[in-house]
Order: sequence, then structure tokens, then C-alpha cells
Amino acid sequence: MRVSQRLFLAVLPAVLGVALVAALAYWGQYAHAAPHLVVITAAVAVALSLVMAWRNTRYVAQRIEQLAEKVHGGARPDAAIGAPPRDGTDELDAIESVVDRFTAAIATANAARDRAVHSADARIREHAALLAETSAALAQALTDIRLPLHILLENRFGDLNENQEEVLEAARAAAEHGATALRRLGEIAALDDGTLALRRDRVRVGDVIDSLRPTLDAAATRAGVHLLFDVQPALPGVLGDRARLSEAIALLLADCVERSPKGGEVAIALHGGAGVVRLEVRHGAPADATVAWVLARRIVEAHGGNLTRGAQRLGVTLPSVQVVSTS
Repeated sequence: MRVSQRLFLAVLPAVLGVALVAALAYWGQYAHAAPHLVVITAAVAVALSLVMAWRNTRYVAQRIEQLAEKVHGGARPDAAIGAPPRDGTDELDAIESVVDRFTAAIATANAARDRAVHSADARIREHAALLAETSAALAQALTDIRLPLHILLENRFGDLNENQEEVLEAARAAAEHGATALRRLGEIAALDDGTLALRRDRVRVGDVIDSLRPTLDAAATRAGVHLLFDVQPALPGVLGDRARLSEAIALLLADCVERSPKGGEVAIALHGGAGVVRLEVRHGAPADATVAWVLARRIVEAHGGNLTRGAQRLGVTLPSVQVVSTS
């Protein structure tokens, strides 16, 4: 039984007592004699009301006393029920003071949390700006390296032996790989900083998958992986930047294919429902957070979607848009 209900029951005896006194006064005034049944009923009711009022009032007093003992740091064996605390305040004052202190502490903690969140956001923006600046500087340095390598390989200034050509080709490939990684880091920083502008086109993810099939088939052949496609036809489109979404999906699928063990299988399924388009991939690649995967997740999240990754499973969910007919 709730405390409010017990307090209400404690009031009932007073209401019943008033009614009985009024009834007895009526019979005493007009009949000069009250019926025995009424007198007996009144006596029983008053006794029961007294017991009820005593039990409920004592219960509430005990609960308040228990709360007051906790407020004062533990039980006081020498304190009687209903006795005020030693500092002169009553139990409700002590409880109220604790509630006030906790309320103030919560407000202080919330303010500190807000300051920490604001500081973390500021640091994230600073780190994103530093990352973008560093990536741009390193990309320019790599460009300065790639250009001489390209000139050396494409314009013959003299005969190169086979080993020299292999070294130069390896250097050019490494420079290209580094430039790609830095470009992706720069895009991640721009997405985190909110400075990368995204188009809002209607994109059919099924068409994106179809355009990627030749590249994925070639990558699967090199990796010795078997590809399976299950693309639901006539899926609704999604609203977003086609180039960026294509890049994200290409990065995810290429990562699954290239890092799956030889002889394995990569199953790509695309279906829709409940206002979303969902891409699901079963693969054998390890769940490492590569730069390509992080960039793809940032792009998906920037389009209002989410990316999940479990044990050899990958899921991309994007909100779909329906075509409204005007006919």
C-alpha cells in the first residue's frame, strides 16, 4: 500500500467520528434516546478507527524515521520513534535538506558533463582540422614524389635495367597507395568537421551495385573468392550524394572481397522494407577498423544511415524515399 493511501486511511477515522457525533446529537436532541444498535456500532467503529489510525500513523512515522536515520548517517539506538534529530531539525527538514543537496549535486554534475561534452566536441573539431591540414600537406609531398617518378618511367632519359624499373614501379605504387590513404583521411576529417558538402540526389543502390560488379568480379578472381549476388528488383531510391555513396559501398565490398580467405564466399544481398534499403554482406574478412571502413561508415552516417558489423557479417541501412505520384 502506498504512503499516500495510508495517510488517506488515517483521515477516515476523523470523518467517521464527525458523522457519528452528528448522528448521536440528532437522536439526543429530537428523540432524547439513541438506539442501542447505533451506540454499539459507533463504539465499534470508533475502536476500529482508532486502531486503523494508530497503525497507519505509526507506519508512516517509522518510515520517515528510517529515512531520517539514513540522512544522519546510521541508526541511533537511543532515539525513539518520532524523536527529533539531535541537531534540532525535524525528520522532514533533514530529508528535505538531503534532497536539496542531491538536487544541487546533480545540477552541478550535469553542468560539468555539458562542459565536458562541449570541450570534447571542440577537441574533435580541432583534431579534424589538424588531420585535414596534415593530410593535405602529406598528399602534396607525395605528389611532389609521384611526379618525378612518373617522368622517369614515362620519359626515357636513358636506359634502365630491369631492377631499376621494378624499384621505380614499386615506389610509384607505394606513393599512389599513400596518396589514396591520405585522401581518405582528409575526407574523414572533412566529414567530422562538417565541411564536406554532400549532394542530395535520388540514388538507386541497386544500380550502384550493378556498376560495381565488374570491378568486384575482377577482385574476387584475384583473391580466389566466390561472389554471390541477391539484389531485389525495383527497390526505392535513397536521398544522397551518388558519388559518395558509391565510394562507400565500393570500399566496403572491396574490403570484404580482398581480405576474405582464398576459397571463401562473399554473399551480397540488397533488399528493402519499412522505409529503408538494406545491404547485407556475408564474408570471411577479419573485423579490422581500416581507413576505408571508417570512411565508408562516416559517409553512410552522413546520409542518415547506419553501418553494423558482426562476426563475418556487414550491414548497411539507408532511409529510402518514395516517389509520390501527381496523377
